[in-house]
Amino acid sequence: MKRFVQPDAGPRVPILMYHQVVEDGERNSKTRRTNPAYTVTAGRFREQMAWLAENGFRTRSLGDVTGPFTPLQSSLVITFDDGWADNASHALPVLLEYGFSATIFVVTGFIGTQDYLDWAQLRVLSENGVSLQSHTVSHRPLEELGHHEVAEELGASKKVLEDRLGTAVDYVSMPQGSWNRRILHAARAAGYLGVCTSDPGFRHSLGAPAVFSRINVADSTPISSFARIARMDGRFIVPVLAATKFKRTVRSLVGYRNYRLLYRFFYGITEEPQENP
Repeated sequence: MKRFVQPDAGPRVPILMYHQVVEDGERNSKTRRTNPAYTVTAGRFREQMAWLAENGFRTRSLGDVTGPFTPLQSSLVITFDDGWADNASHALPVLLEYGFSATIFVVTGFIGTQDYLDWAQLRVLSENGVSLQSHTVSHRPLEELGHHEVAEELGASKKVLEDRLGTAVDYVSMPQGSWNRRILHAARAAGYLGVCTSDPGFRHSLGAPAVFSRINVADSTPISSFARIARMDGRFIVPVLAATKFKRTVRSLVGYRNYRLLYRFFYGITEEPQENP
């Protein structure tokens, strides 16, 4: 899988990647549907947001990152993937308390299903300044799909969000971190200005579309490591890059389907989300 974001490709700014934000006692029961590294407790999330506020950080939008005149010092972008309902119940109040903005990438096929945001919650989020963007229709890895399926995943999710919410959908997050040059071309054809990946890093490519790196924030991320992420400390990123490279090597050796089986077994995932019919 060829990657395109080069170390000196564009501006340096941390883009944080979250998924679920759950009550402290819920974490163990919630992780069977997702990787535990993608679940953060509400207490940990509040601690992280408080640290950002106390240290003078401000949040920016993805459009700010690509804008030519936006000062990015002491700035970062907060993103959430999938569209979990707890983003509204647990994350939004904390974001509002500290005056922070965020982007949520929504899997449109999951809207209104168990544990996911419904349209009423999405409207509340939008009214409170949260940017709602696409995470495709079904969350399938786009590299595994044919040309027409990719176009449908990208185009249909964009259209339904724009039609139902009346806001622009200019960015898409790559499901399961799966993307390549073909997917970038399809995203551009669908009208997206930028693509968010799961590739760790602080640099971002300003092509057409722009390609954004992100740093996953886990519940196990201590505040000292979180501070290194926010300050773009290179000592943090080296082991993360090594782990990501190892996972990609395993996936290329065993194939996507076998890799997914290993992934579910390793993280104890017993249930995959189902699309809303």
